[in-house]
Amino acid sequence: MPEENVEKGNPYLPKLRMILGQVLEQYGIGYQHFSPLLIDTDTQPESLLDEDDVELVLEQISPDLNYLKIATDRPAYFSPYIERMYEETGLVVQMEAKGQTSVNGINVVLDMEWEGSCHREYMKEQILYIPIYKRPWSKLEMEQNLDISIPIGYNTMIVKG
Repeated sequence: MPEENVEKGNPYLPKLRMILGQVLEQYGIGYQHFSPLLIDTDTQPESLLDEDDVELVLEQISPDLNYLKIATDRPAYFSPYIERMYEETGLVVQMEAKGQTSVNGINVVLDMEWEGSCHREYMKEQILYIPIYKRPWSKLEMEQNLDISIPIGYNTMIVKG
């Protein structure tokens, strides 16, 4: 069967901060209480000239952040970011190895992995699991809603602007 022409990536990634703000508001979580776990990508950029989507996400969510945990297999990559965040804002970023990350203190999971299934160990009632690439994000033209399907349930978020 021929593959459909599906755009690689997530076209809404540059607007993630705005989308997250609306999601957090819908769930009654203020940004000061936003405590994310960022699961690092499992696919490196094809070229050194390509922008790393993880860096794009971190730059968007960093302002006013009070807590951040990163699950990664490449801790050296995040060292400059962690040092900068500590120097500029006093934020102590926690870093743990993938597969050994605890859910203590987190309320949102930003899954940046492309491959594999969704991490069911992070799908708990008090935690919002947001797969950036594993599930399609689609915009319904008539209603101007952004639909993000997740393995347990279904979220519809209204995107303004």
